[in-house]
Amino acid sequence: MYQTSVNPVRQDFQALIKGWWNELGVEVELKSIDGGVFFGGDPGSPDTFQKFYADVEMYANNFDGTDPEPYLAQYLCDKAPSPENGWQGENVNRFCDPAYDALVAELATTRDMAKRGEIAIRLNEMLTKDSYVIVPLVDRGRLSAHSNTLGGVVLNTWDSELWNASDWFRIQ
Repeated sequence: MYQTSVNPVRQDFQALIKGWWNELGVEVELKSIDGGVFFGGDPGSPDTFQKFYADVEMYANNFDGTDPEPYLAQYLCDKAPSPENGWQGENVNRFCDPAYDALVAELATTRDMAKRGEIAIRLNEMLTKDSYVIVPLVDRGRLSAHSNTLGGVVLNTWDSELWNASDWFRIQ
């Protein structure tokens, strides 16, 4: 079963991917769940994305800012939703690898930016190309603009467009 929340874009992706899998001989049942239920987190519902009672599920996730450590730390073994923690937790995929956990701990104590980058890349590879726990499908583009009479604006794709609003000024 391949599940996601009700959303026209997601349903289009589901249909496209189902077609590809069918061409390979893989039978696929699609399930679309109301977004309020899917993302709601009700521990009594079998249809929340935290329960992940499917073979594959689709939803969007990303990280805010320039430091990937908080995002990568979501996939620690002890952050998996389960009955014991009321189905709360960020590691919805229930990925668990002691080597990954150790590398996240190393990242948390590493201050050298080049080394942090190397560790973050390795952690990302462990989640994507090594295990396919995460399969990135779409990069959601953002559109930002500002008035020609506003100076000091530095748009930043890693943070809110307002990150340096204290530096803005009106151009006469």
